[in-house]
Amino acid sequence: MNPLDAPPPVAPQPPPLRLPLSRPRVVYGLLIIIGLVFVLEELSGASDDQKGAQVLINLGANYAPLVAAGEYWRLLTANFLHIGFFHVALNGYALYVLGQETEAIYGSRRFLVIFLLAALAGAIASFAFTHGLSAGASTGIFGLIGTMIAYFVRNRKVFGAMGRSRLNNLLFVAAINVVYGLSVPAIDNWGHMGGLLGGLLLGWLLCPFYQIETADDGSRRVIDRNSLRAEWIGVGLVVVLLVVAFVAALAIPRR
Repeated sequence: MNPLDAPPPVAPQPPPLRLPLSRPRVVYGLLIIIGLVFVLEELSGASDDQKGAQVLINLGANYAPLVAAGEYWRLLTANFLHIGFFHVALNGYALYVLGQETEAIYGSRRFLVIFLLAALAGAIASFAFTHGLSAGASTGIFGLIGTMIAYFVRNRKVFGAMGRSRLNNLLFVAAINVVYGLSVPAIDNWGHMGGLLGGLLLGWLLCPFYQIETADDGSRRVIDRNSLRAEWIGVGLVVVLLVVAFVAALAIPRR
């Protein structure tokens, strides 16, 4: 081969950038709690159609008349109760898949805050507009969907086409769940929407905001530019917003 015809040398590609990820732990703890609570439900007779609703109420389901009477703790405990095996299996799988990724990206502390506050946001929305009995971790799970939407929107410049693809997938999943929820009367749509909006807001406030930094030797790394101080001030404001929303919900007349 003529040396003049040889192809030009290919420039070496930089090594792929690695995101600063955490090891998921909290999500497994949540799954264990949900599993143990479901066993307690079954031992208490929740599978019996005649007394299943009463068992859920006794164990802490979100039941509007009792919440309005002062049992505010139900807004939290309801998120760990489930109505039947299919319900707990579906939510458990969704939490396992979404929870691992979200905790790896956001870290354990931020993940726990997001899940619990998004679940509370969904429970408050359910209490305000459903006026009935509701239970399930889907409020917090919808919060994780909102969180990941915020993550890929905020870091769209770093992730490029891959980020846009993941964002479209998340939006599609959210839309499908909303449409399905509207078609099934038994589904707590207000709880789902409250959780989604809560997760979207918290996901934006606590989101790692990536920038690529190049060192003098040409190596690159991804760093998080989000301010921890600003993050937790934002969380405090969200807590205040939830309190105000709950007080407003208490003022809604109950039938």
